[in-house]
Amino acid sequence: MDPEGTILHVNPGLAALTGWSDEEARGHAMSRFLVPEADRTGFDGILASVFAGGSAGPVEIRLRDRDGAVVTAHWRFSRIGSGNGAGLGILGSAVDASTGDARERREAALRESQARFSGIVEIASDAIISVDQEHRIVLFNQGAEWIFGYRKEEVLGRPLDLLLPARSREAHRRHVDNFGESPVPARRMAERQTISGLRRDGEEFAAEASIQKVVVGREQFFTVVLRDVSERVRHENGQAFLSRVGEVLAHTLDQDETLRQIVDLAVQSVADLCMITVADDEEGERRRVEARHRIHAASGLASQLARHVADEPRPGLLEGVLGGDPHVFHAELCVETTEDTAWSEETRSLLRELGARSLIVVPLQARGRLLGTLLCLRCGDTSPRPGRPFHHRPYDQADLELALELGRRAGMALDNARLFREARRAVEARDEVLGIVSHDLGNPLQAIFIGLESMERSRAGRATGRPGQEEYYLTAIRRSVEVMERLIQDLLEVRRMESGHLQLDPQPRSIGPLVEEALEMLLPLARVKNIRVLNEVPSEGLPTVRVDGDRIQQVLSNLVGNAVKHTPEDGEVCLQAEITDDELRVHVRDTGSGIPPEALERVFDRFWRAGKRRGRGIGLGLAIARGIVRSHGGRIWAESEVGRGSTFSFALPLDRTDVPPPPPAPPTTGPRKAE
Repeated sequence: MDPEGTILHVNPGLAALTGWSDEEARGHAMSRFLVPEADRTGFDGILASVFAGGSAGPVEIRLRDRDGAVVTAHWRFSRIGSGNGAGLGILGSAVDASTGDARERREAALRESQARFSGIVEIASDAIISVDQEHRIVLFNQGAEWIFGYRKEEVLGRPLDLLLPARSREAHRRHVDNFGESPVPARRMAERQTISGLRRDGEEFAAEASIQKVVVGREQFFTVVLRDVSERVRHENGQAFLSRVGEVLAHTLDQDETLRQIVDLAVQSVADLCMITVADDEEGERRRVEARHRIHAASGLASQLARHVADEPRPGLLEGVLGGDPHVFHAELCVETTEDTAWSEETRSLLRELGARSLIVVPLQARGRLLGTLLCLRCGDTSPRPGRPFHHRPYDQADLELALELGRRAGMALDNARLFREARRAVEARDEVLGIVSHDLGNPLQAIFIGLESMERSRAGRATGRPGQEEYYLTAIRRSVEVMERLIQDLLEVRRMESGHLQLDPQPRSIGPLVEEALEMLLPLARVKNIRVLNEVPSEGLPTVRVDGDRIQQVLSNLVGNAVKHTPEDGEVCLQAEITDDELRVHVRDTGSGIPPEALERVFDRFWRAGKRRGRGIGLGLAIARGIVRSHGGRIWAESEVGRGSTFSFALPLDRTDVPPPPPAPPTTGPRKAE
């Protein structure tokens, strides 16, 4: 100690007695660090006496050990240094003064504690590994043996690098050395990311670890507690993989693209080789097979296997699943012992060339229908690769569950692609029929019109001015022909809208005159049912809209005609207009029976008609109105209350080209609202 009583050095004997090492005790005042508070005044007096007189002892002094227990020792103190006071210090030596029983109890407790700690360390399921300053392994518990696959005798004294992937050894060594120089006594090594361990068989695995340093004498030791989290990481990776599969498959409805996406994703995560086979369809098309290998050099063998499976009438490799089995699973596949299977010799030869070691085949199903199969293959490549910690491990139950889920999702994607393909074919067939019907009916109708006009000119009552019975029939024929012609035009109109070929000739127009012209054609129909038609749309004063007048008249005719048709006798139909900041709105209100809420959402659908409604149309008028309004950048909607009538409305963007801008700001165009 120095003259102030500060500890300058603690030898191993005192360290063993108190549990405090030289590094831990150095620099502390002995009376505050080792002496109980009740004895400090007496101890400070002894030091002052020694400093003044030169020595003291033997003196019985109690000390506080590392665990807080009090031990008794016989001390001798002497002053050291030159006589003139330079370099003075105090040397103290002690002998354990505990009674034999007390000492034995303390030693027995220490041995028991050490044995208990040793037992805990030994049976811990986590790996507990200690290394010295040279990174040599000095402790390797049973948990470490289970995790790494080595026996304790095989690793003690060997470098820690044995348990680490080659790519991370240097970084790990730097990390430990930097930690040894830091003042921090313990640290979690995986606070931000998992680390990788290396098992005896060469498999990498994910782990979390914490590290602690201990100084014994002048040597530093590091103890690592490591937990194998590979199963948790596998589960997380599997869920992330399935999520990515869902995102990718949601972006396409093309069958070929769906097949390519599935095999590409599978070889990135769960297979060395993935092959998808789409079963024969009702049309008898050739079986579709897509295969991919993660190693480009083996892609030729993958293609051969795909061609072989495509050409076999009933591929033996897929026989079980095609026969109704829920899956085919070979965790440890030995091709040489598969002669009892339905596999052909060519199949076995290709599997041998690929080095097949583990195989899963699962069905692709959707809506109770078998669409095909998904095959995942792991091959015999056991060389460790960065980023592929499980690539050479045989398939297990968790892999099978992942493959089954992938098969379910792939099956749904393929079925959606099939339904989309069928819907597209149906639309194409419908359009073809519409074209044929429109063309083939047009010529006979034209002939009927010509004949009708000839008969009207030569009818018997024309010369006398008194209509005869034939005029009644001629009028009925004309009306029927006009209805047929309108239906044909409606069909053609829908076809043009769906193909994007609806032609418009937009011009600045006022909505008032367009409403009046449309009503002129519909008022006779309203008079027959004694329906009042109120036109509250002013003929002048409204801002203009840039529209194709004939097309907007068609919209108005369809909406007003629909209102008149579904309004009972003595009812009322009212047309109104309103202006907002950026659009003109037109409302057609009626006092009809109204539309149920469940039907309101479908009133603008093609070929849809309410179940109890009757009429001569085929459900295209409102669909055509919606198409025309949308083509003008507008929107259309309907509101209704059963028993109180309906309101059909459409909105068109205002024409800003004829409005002078307020200086000096440039002209602006109001935002368009889409339905």
